[in-house]
Amino acid sequence: MTRPTVPVTYQVDDEDDGSTPSRLLLASPWIALLALVAGAAGLFLGVVNRGSDLSGCRSAAWAAIPDKNDLPDNWTLGSTDLNANGMTVSILGPVNPDGSTNQPVVYASVTCYGDVAGTAMQQNREAAKAAGSTVIDRASAGDAYDVENPSTGSTTTLFRVGELIGQVAGAGSADDPDLATITSALAAAMGDGTAAGNVGLLPSHVATGSEEPGASNAGSEGPGSSGPVSVLEAAMPTSIQGTPLTADTATGDQGLLGDPASRALAARLVSLGANLDDLEVSRALDDTNTLDIAVYGFRLPGFDPAKLKAAVLEAWLGANGTGVKQTTVTLAGKRLIKIDAGTQGPLDYVYATSDHVIVIDTADPAAAEEAAGQIK
Repeated sequence: MTRPTVPVTYQVDDEDDGSTPSRLLLASPWIALLALVAGAAGLFLGVVNRGSDLSGCRSAAWAAIPDKNDLPDNWTLGSTDLNANGMTVSILGPVNPDGSTNQPVVYASVTCYGDVAGTAMQQNREAAKAAGSTVIDRASAGDAYDVENPSTGSTTTLFRVGELIGQVAGAGSADDPDLATITSALAAAMGDGTAAGNVGLLPSHVATGSEEPGASNAGSEGPGSSGPVSVLEAAMPTSIQGTPLTADTATGDQGLLGDPASRALAARLVSLGANLDDLEVSRALDDTNTLDIAVYGFRLPGFDPAKLKAAVLEAWLGANGTGVKQTTVTLAGKRLIKIDAGTQGPLDYVYATSDHVIVIDTADPAAAEEAAGQIK
């Protein structure tokens, strides 16, 4: 069953104006904002679309409601609003029993643009930049990207599947792993579960500006390189279960650009007075993709280590989010904080010293134990 269990509001106009119900605009201001940012592009594309037979495209957009089984645990489909060219559905997170935090809400929409969908993506990108937003690609072809609005602090993900364009944005209370799952669910409903790209909590966290996600920074040394090993890299594991890990390091102004969680960490540290140029960000990964583990490190000389730890936990890992559990565990004789987002995915183990913070990301307890034994 892919339809919401609550009443559905329908609005299908004869005119191809792409309008949405006023109730929906009030409930999700990011939609109105995006429409304003891309107004010029929308006007041009609306005129072009009037000359095309879009009945099949529109039907596909109306039907592209995510499967409830593809949503994160304890998330449900809310109300759906239809307009002439597509639909928007609200997706509701778990309610906090004590009411201390608002219920997470994510808005997902699909719009039919016909054979000008590719042009729409490009013009929306240009309009967003002109309005002062930051556009970050999620896929190399340019058919998936994030629009980060500096005035609201919100991020909207846009991606294309054929003649359809999907948009996903949270109301500020959804964790990044849940947003990623919902985005994939919407992409699957549109016909291609991979269309939204792969930006998330793993390798893109410390992108160094290279097109290769595992490429090493010039100032670091992974297996086979000849540069000096940074202090932070020296504290990272070098191999797990007999498989070497490749390490690289970047400064914060380079390494915290790849995804919403990284940018959230950068913003938190800047608000605390940190200089991102001084921040060291390292990762250790298995280039063969045979291991279920990734290790990340953060070092900010001269900065309060307690504040660095708190920023990594809260901004990067979302450890204070609704439903996220924090427990103290002992691995290989070291005390670490285990972060469980309740998504049946990898767990994060955080180890903090007076010099740096290291995060082990894995669903394999044996790999976590071995990595904990190597970290310093």
